[in-house]
Amino acid sequence: MARTAEDLKALLLAGDGYTETIDIEYLGEQFAVEIRPLTEAELTDVSRTMKINASMLKKISKKVKVGVKNTPEEKEKILKEAVDALLSDGEGDVEVGSMAYTDFIQNQEYCKRGIVDEGLRLLVPKFRYGLTEKIANRIKTISEVPPAVVQNFFGQQTGN
Repeated sequence: MARTAEDLKALLLAGDGYTETIDIEYLGEQFAVEIRPLTEAELTDVSRTMKINASMLKKISKKVKVGVKNTPEEKEKILKEAVDALLSDGEGDVEVGSMAYTDFIQNQEYCKRGIVDEGLRLLVPKFRYGLTEKIANRIKTISEVPPAVVQNFFGQQTGN
């Protein structure tokens, strides 16, 4: 028998309050950081933000010449043209020079949304790469619901 909508609401509301504390080593010392899972909307927003940033970087890189100083007006025009091109051509492929940099920015986005302490969240841009990566990886893990859990909730048998 399928579970009720009330059961689903109760699980979703319980998930809103879920947090966990992870121990992170930084400069040879252990620190406790409280994190929470991201909602589906937040996960989608991180993904959308990364696609927009990567696409805009690609468009801008095509227009900027190395070593040329642009005036603020020229910079504004280049940015506007990049946004216009992004919105008009519908290119889906994104090629950004360094995937490590893209991963770093994405990990920062996870941390900015998933760290519970507001003061620490504001300091995310000052984190070192390894620190950002460790916290973001755990936020990603607790934000994803395994398919078996979803199937079990809806009374379906898992394939295992």
